[in-house]
Amino acid sequence: GFPIASSTLMIFLIILVFIVFALFATRTFSIRPGGFQIVVEEVYDQIIGLVDQITNSEKHSKKIFPVIGAMLVYLAVANLIGLIPGLTSVTFNGKAIFSSATADFNTTFGLAFAMVILLQVVSIKSNGIWGYLGQFFQFKQVYQGFKKGIGEGMVSLIGFFVGLLDIISEFAKIISLSLRLFGNMYAGVVLATIILGAFAFILPSVWLGLSLLFAVVQAMVFGALVTAYYMLAVSSENEDGE
Repeated sequence: GFPIASSTLMIFLIILVFIVFALFATRTFSIRPGGFQIVVEEVYDQIIGLVDQITNSEKHSKKIFPVIGAMLVYLAVANLIGLIPGLTSVTFNGKAIFSSATADFNTTFGLAFAMVILLQVVSIKSNGIWGYLGQFFQFKQVYQGFKKGIGEGMVSLIGFFVGLLDIISEFAKIISLSLRLFGNMYAGVVLATIILGAFAFILPSVWLGLSLLFAVVQAMVFGALVTAYYMLAVSSENEDGE
């Protein structure tokens, strides 16, 4: 009785897949792993290894891994599930029920927006509210600069305007993260439709292989960027620790 996007239905399908996987994993995983468990553990090791390379800190890796790990797996599945033959061809009343979730800008924008908001919360927690605001409004630095002299004061003014520009950069993170993922996945869907419609065998097979690669790479890029932004958000905490 109300409209719902086919990409949203795909997200619900992905959630259902995760629920089934979780139930299966909790009942079959053991101390002596089988083949399936080994694959899952290897995926875990690869993701935590990627996070460790970016953070260079076991402490921060453990903190952010639940978010980054969940996001990477979600994006990888969301990017790949649309490649299952026939899935996006299922229709109801002549309309496709499922479409790629990450080829819908609403999905990528919502995810990027949530990640950037989370990063602001992390930065406030790490630096305190005044330290957080001080990154953007550097009144203290300007005051201290002019106390030292005109030259230092003018340099501090440049830093003050750079801080104001950093406010824009925080919003730019949302746009860049969401558009990068959306643009690549939407372009992939469009090109796949054209190629599959124009050619029969060889070229679609090559494009399908490339799509599998791009789907995983884009998930890794998104997760790696969020991890890097996280480390910038807690940079002062790292300096205090050192």
